[in-house]
Amino acid sequence: MSKLSFLWKIYQGYNKIAEILSVILLVAIAIIVFISVGARYIFRTPFEWSEEFARYGFIWICFFGFALAEKSGDHFRITYFVDKLPAKLRMAVEIFLHLLMFVVLYQFFIEGMKYYYQGKSGISTIMLIPLSYIYAALPVGIILMALNRVKIFIDTMILWSRRIKDPGYAPPVREGGAA
Repeated sequence: MSKLSFLWKIYQGYNKIAEILSVILLVAIAIIVFISVGARYIFRTPFEWSEEFARYGFIWICFFGFALAEKSGDHFRITYFVDKLPAKLRMAVEIFLHLLMFVVLYQFFIEGMKYYYQGKSGISTIMLIPLSYIYAALPVGIILMALNRVKIFIDTMILWSRRIKDPGYAPPVREGGAA
């Protein structure tokens, strides 16, 4: 097995894990909140921990979602002005923006680690779990985003190197019909 195919399997693996965990959390939150609301109306006794579980689950879902949106290129971007630039300048701007994103992700990671360590000294109010388990969502999500950003950066560099060799090169069309 070549190193690239091994790295590709790792890339697909952690994204698949993030997708599966997101779905599991979303289904668990929906079921638990539904049952808790039912218990509140039927038995006049809601599950006290259900709201806290839903809140913490949504935090994890959000950070998994950020990473998965990074993978698929679904984050909001305005490219109007960049698209108007000459090809070589556009390439330089795109490389700069990728590098800027790495700097931003690094800063978020550093701040996320501060929150994680801060959470080691606290426990949640009702479920009595360490807050570090919840605060770990930020650095974990940022790491997944950064790994997906590396893949996007490599793909961008390959695309630009092909366009430099052949100015008429057009990338293959993706599944959704976008290039």
